[in-house]
Amino acid sequence: MRHFLRVVRCAWPYRGAFVLSVVCALLVAALWSVSLSSIYPVLKILSTDKNLQQWVDEEIDRLQAELEAPSRRMMLERLREDLRRLEELNPPNRETLERKATQQIAKLEGELNYYATWIYRYQLLKAKVIRHLPEDRFTTFVWIMLVVVVGVSLKGVFEFLHEALIGYVTNYTLFDLRNSMFRQALRQDVSQLAVHGTSDLMARFTNDMEQVGVGLKVLLGKLVGEPLKALGCLIVAAMISWQLTLVFIIVVPATIVLLLRVSRLMRRAARKVLERMSAMYNRVQQTFEAIRVVKAFTREAHERRQFHNVNRAFLQKSMRLIAIDAAAGPFVEILTVLAIGLALACGTYLVVTGKTHLWGLRMTSEPLGFPALLQLYALLIATADPVRRLSSVYTKLQAGEAAAARIFELYDRRPRVTLNPDGLQLRRVNKHIEFRNVCFSYTTPENPALCNINLTVRAGEVIAIVGPNGSGKTTLLGLLPRFYDPDSGAVLIDGVSLRTVHLRSLRRLIGLVTQDTLLFDDTVYANIAYGRRGASRDEVIAAAQKARAHEFIMKKPLGYETRMGDSGANFSGGEKQKIALARAILRDPAILILDEFSSAIDPQSEADIHAALREFVTGRTVFLITHKLHTLEIADRIVVMESGRIVDVGTHAELSSRCPLYQCLCDTGSSRMAA
Repeated sequence: MRHFLRVVRCAWPYRGAFVLSVVCALLVAALWSVSLSSIYPVLKILSTDKNLQQWVDEEIDRLQAELEAPSRRMMLERLREDLRRLEELNPPNRETLERKATQQIAKLEGELNYYATWIYRYQLLKAKVIRHLPEDRFTTFVWIMLVVVVGVSLKGVFEFLHEALIGYVTNYTLFDLRNSMFRQALRQDVSQLAVHGTSDLMARFTNDMEQVGVGLKVLLGKLVGEPLKALGCLIVAAMISWQLTLVFIIVVPATIVLLLRVSRLMRRAARKVLERMSAMYNRVQQTFEAIRVVKAFTREAHERRQFHNVNRAFLQKSMRLIAIDAAAGPFVEILTVLAIGLALACGTYLVVTGKTHLWGLRMTSEPLGFPALLQLYALLIATADPVRRLSSVYTKLQAGEAAAARIFELYDRRPRVTLNPDGLQLRRVNKHIEFRNVCFSYTTPENPALCNINLTVRAGEVIAIVGPNGSGKTTLLGLLPRFYDPDSGAVLIDGVSLRTVHLRSLRRLIGLVTQDTLLFDDTVYANIAYGRRGASRDEVIAAAQKARAHEFIMKKPLGYETRMGDSGANFSGGEKQKIALARAILRDPAILILDEFSSAIDPQSEADIHAALREFVTGRTVFLITHKLHTLEIADRIVVMESGRIVDVGTHAELSSRCPLYQCLCDTGSSRMAA
């Protein structure tokens, strides 16, 4: 339960509300046991022809007579005298005789103490309660019922407050935990977040967090309130006969062993359910992100089968979880009923026979009456209900533990790319950017994505990077903003390794426009302003004008307040790319990375973006990944890559004359343009 205990520690700031909830739970338990205690006077009213005042006076007189009985006093004095004689005579069997006399004295003193205690209780009851009740038996019954109704009503109020306070603590704890988890997730590397995918992150933020909330609410609520209710009933039951009450709780160890066994099964089953749910989220996400492909290739039936399979796997694990959870309750209930039956059988035997001993053990100080037995039975039944409810508590805690383990697995990941808050703050690129002996692999060194890369780029130079798919172009440029670090070698700006510089200052120098236009479901204005915090409206509009986006934005009904839609669904590909470029322009970066930014847009949009770039790249260091020949016109040099290596570097003319791979790429590009 170590992961779930970390969740509990997150609730510490709200300990005040939790303490108040415990106070409410204590009041609920007290009112619950007091309400059940009303059974005894009601039975006395119904089973005799005396009112409560007469009954309590008779009980006090009877107990007083027992307390002052001459025979008991004489017996006690005789035993004490026998002890004194044994000390004087010192017979051979003195220890045995002393032990027997002492046991009898203890028994007699216990009986006297019992009578004295109950005399005190009855006198207190008479002074504080019974003397205020009417003498008419029916009127007394009505008053008792009114008190019970008021008590139950107050219990309901405190139960509401208890639940509300626990809900407050739980929800605010989850609020803080979600915020902390989101903050930790944002700090992690791009490669770390890509390991499990967006769907798994969504499952951890939603379903796993919900399971943790259920476990926390059960722990702080039921695990506090239900035992207090059971304890209140047991205390009152013990006042009637602690021996019979002990017979009832004798099955507690067996119940604990059962719950421990169930909990282990529950924890494993819950984790598998959460994993299957993540797989189902992943299937749904993939299908609907590629819905156009699914429909274009008429693969709906295939996707239905795939979803059916993951959904069935989730169903099977869920049903196992339900079966384990459902089995715990009946088993605990059977043990509880067994305990009640055993205690009731013992009590019934004592009532029927009028005896005080069972199997040679004293069970009551005096013969047990039917009303007392019935109240004892009612109290044990009332104890059994909270115990039965607790049977589901442990299983829910185990489900919460499994969910907490998945949450903190993500939370505890430490980013390999650190922020370096004390590192050098970069302001600009004064001299050059250098890739020195860079090697990098996503998985193992045996499968490198980049191998021994050496490249120096002058400040203000425009570098185009070309090569076949999978040659490592995007991976190489991903090292610049430190989405990941090289396995060996270094990337340097003005001779300073990027590993040592202040990470945020480095990324403030960089603007990024990718092939997959990543826009938020927000207004056009918000998406452009995302490029620089604190940008004014005039600066946003100026950036849009430079990106050739202002004109089509103003044609929209709401202009800059038009919402982009999910993944920019309300705009065309070219419009989205211009908005993404406007966002990069607003950032005013010293380094601009353009990764296949014009691969999926119409010719007019491409021409507009190309013209905007001609103006914008001046004085900036630009890295351009492209397959389109006319885009290479703005490049000062071209880097040709293949299989994670740099094959050649030069101008278009130089590479056309000496680099076979570049010639092949140019021929392929020319063929595409001709087509």
